[in-house]
Amino acid sequence: MGSSNVQRPRQVASIIPDGIGQAARMRMTPTVLGLLLSLSLPALAQEPTPLELSKVPQQGKTPQDFVPSGWKIEDTVRGDLDKNGSEDVVLQLVEAGPDSDSEGAAIEHARALLVLLTDGATLRRAGASNQVLYCTTCAGTLSTPGAVGQVKLQKGVLLVEQNSGSREMTHSLLRFRFEPKDKRFLLIGEDIEHVDRATGSIDKTSTNLLTGQRISEKLQFDEKKNKNVPLSTKKEKVPVKKVFLEDVNISRY
Repeated sequence: MGSSNVQRPRQVASIIPDGIGQAARMRMTPTVLGLLLSLSLPALAQEPTPLELSKVPQQGKTPQDFVPSGWKIEDTVRGDLDKNGSEDVVLQLVEAGPDSDSEGAAIEHARALLVLLTDGATLRRAGASNQVLYCTTCAGTLSTPGAVGQVKLQKGVLLVEQNSGSREMTHSLLRFRFEPKDKRFLLIGEDIEHVDRATGSIDKTSTNLLTGQRISEKLQFDEKKNKNVPLSTKKEKVPVKKVFLEDVNISRY
């Protein structure tokens, strides 16, 4: 699913504050959008350097044992992912270094995701990706250097939720589950929204990658009702094939 590098939708630094809300609530007027875009600063041309997964050990005693030189832990999530009663660890890594240069321009830093399963007193690497997370400035005006909370655990399922773009925004929610037979994390679901925040139009697709069931919806934000109104819904069956964490490239969405 694509190259090992996460492509950048737009080369601009983040200027939209955290907590602006989900895709369905992120509509903005053309005037405000124009002002935000005019104030955005171009990011440095230097590309972020993806994590060399070969440098990540297969096992260790502590989460820090899995962090290569030049990287640091940006966020840590814990929970039981393989249903053995032990607390497993998910690490969101980021390249070490300052967020901006002396002139205030954003410096790009790559991100990576590591999933570590607990086996007694040992942590074992069960999943690793250098392309499922946006770099610190790769999501356009919605980039969030220092972001936490985009990786979550829910009922044994690993959730990766991200936003990217500016006026035209993409909201993605990817679901992964540990498969004991493969001893890997399988992509089991995708919820993707493409939103025009100036017009309020939304194209939403939800796919169950275990059954192949897909639901596609077109919605329109209604200002009077202050909610999204469905315009059309389509249900279809799509081919099912195994896609693992290491195969997923966020730039394809």
